[in-house]
Amino acid sequence: MKHALAFLTVVATLFSCSNKLFESNWKTPDKKTSSFRFYDADSKIRYNIENDSTNLYFSFDVMDQLTIQKILTTGLRIFIDPKSKNKERNEVQFPIYSDKVPISELEEYGTQYDQSMQLGKKTLDQMIPADGYLNINGKASPIFNMVETNGVQVFMQFDSTRSLVYSLKIPLKLVSVESNTVSLGIETGGYEMPQQDIADPNASVINPNQPTAGDRALGRGVGGNGFNQGLNSPGQSTAAGQAMRTSTTYNKFVEPIRFWVKVKLESK
Repeated sequence: MKHALAFLTVVATLFSCSNKLFESNWKTPDKKTSSFRFYDADSKIRYNIENDSTNLYFSFDVMDQLTIQKILTTGLRIFIDPKSKNKERNEVQFPIYSDKVPISELEEYGTQYDQSMQLGKKTLDQMIPADGYLNINGKASPIFNMVETNGVQVFMQFDSTRSLVYSLKIPLKLVSVESNTVSLGIETGGYEMPQQDIADPNASVINPNQPTAGDRALGRGVGGNGFNQGLNSPGQSTAAGQAMRTSTTYNKFVEPIRFWVKVKLESK
């Protein structure tokens, strides 16, 4: 029993240490914020949190292509929990969220994204969906990019550096914020690989196969010598490709982006 209690104490200590409290900045109308104070290493998202007496402001930018394509093809959910318990109480969903999206959509997006990168910001912006929805206190309503609805405004576009930029303004009263501490959650969907992309422990390590959707999504093709080519093909063999599909790199495609932050609101 003593060992069990000691273990629980250690776990609780680690959890409390990881549950860092971030501090919001006061937002003034005449000052435009250009820097992002916080960073999530897994998603490579730089973000900022601000507030004034009436609104909460959450913004981020990201240049990482995989994170961008997850946001645009699987959607993005922002949760605001006024009790700071990391509960999915109030949701701003833009673009529309899907839990699992076929990897084929990632491939289609990749081709379009590469072409749009060459053509510039205006063409990239055309890849951003137009609508989403709010689910506040159990009541759902539609929202649209760059259009204010019930005091809520979502803004998403690419900037001159080809980074995807997102900003959200939401009234504190709308999400029933009564204390000076809230928690925000960020979540996307993930990609669903075809069954044949799952590594087979009995597969031949000699005869190479044609590249699967997972191979192409991970940047692997087949060269003239019959071996898999590409940035992410260790050893350039089918067996290595199968190993990659069970590795951390593969999991980055399958798993959603998901993290929570606890925020102390600023008082003027």
